[in-house]
Amino acid sequence: MGENDKSQREALIDQSISKNDTEVACKLLFDLIVEYAKEKNFEKAESLHEKLYETDPMALLEIVRSGEIIEEEKSESVDQEHLEIWSILYDSLSTSEGNALYYSMKSKMFQAGEPIMEQGKLNNRLYFINKGEVKALFNQGGKENLIKLLKVGDILGQEPFFSATVCTVSMIALSSVKATYLETDVLKKWKNEVPALESKLYDYCIKNNLIKKELEGKSIDRRSDKRVNLSGSVMFQLLDKKEKPMGKGYKGDLSDLSAGGLSFIIKSSKKETIRMLLGRRLKIRFKLPMKHHAYHNIEQLMTVIAAQPQVFDDYSIHLRGDTKWAQRMIEAIDSSRLTEHMSQE
Repeated sequence: MGENDKSQREALIDQSISKNDTEVACKLLFDLIVEYAKEKNFEKAESLHEKLYETDPMALLEIVRSGEIIEEEKSESVDQEHLEIWSILYDSLSTSEGNALYYSMKSKMFQAGEPIMEQGKLNNRLYFINKGEVKALFNQGGKENLIKLLKVGDILGQEPFFSATVCTVSMIALSSVKATYLETDVLKKWKNEVPALESKLYDYCIKNNLIKKELEGKSIDRRSDKRVNLSGSVMFQLLDKKEKPMGKGYKGDLSDLSAGGLSFIIKSSKKETIRMLLGRRLKIRFKLPMKHHAYHNIEQLMTVIAAQPQVFDDYSIHLRGDTKWAQRMIEAIDSSRLTEHMSQE
């Protein structure tokens, strides 16, 4: 009966809009928004709030007041235990930012021994531990090292979530774990609705990145291969599912190289596009300067394992090879000379 009544009123709203009777339409929309908000149907309330603005952008009283009611009802329905656990984070946010954060989260349970994140694999989620314990492990040379035990109030996955990199450690549930999480897609949505939220969340996460602090404290070197700093050009092409090059090649500035991979710098103003490179296969081409003034032609398929923002729209792209280069080749590199990109076929 109630839903049928609401449907009839929505039809009446559309009728009023078609007759250019915006005053009646706005009054009906306002009442309906309030009803949906009090029923905690925020998706519908926000949809109608958008419609109210489109119907008459100058109906400021109804627009502002209905928006406030939605935020008030959202605040009242927030899990108080969750708010207490993350009180420092929420205290740094405005009401609308806090609501946006809370209602963007999803919930997930993990059983003891179940992996939450795996070293070397992709992850697009930022986890908030609300119950249970998690162990952080770093695998080096086939040996697992316990980095830290994480508990209620700790966050997992800061680096892959904000920097577009594969997981550098594994996270395993030590006991039954209750977590809430965000997916990277939400960052794009926040840019229009709550533009300062991403920056505030990032600052909080960086200050509370316990894994990074622990790794630095233990002086664990996560890079198994020595890196050689290089300057010069590199050409790269995206590969399709059949490992065939797609479209034209792009040029990057080489940064360093090791037996296991390399990194180069590219410029882009589109963060979402750069993030899409993560996990993609590329064909790399360049001339590597060797001692005795020779050049070694490098043409290899590699996988993007990180895409990290630098300054002035620069991004550092890190790649891993399918096989390692011989150490004698690495030792024969003349890093004082520039690399040169190879022309495309």
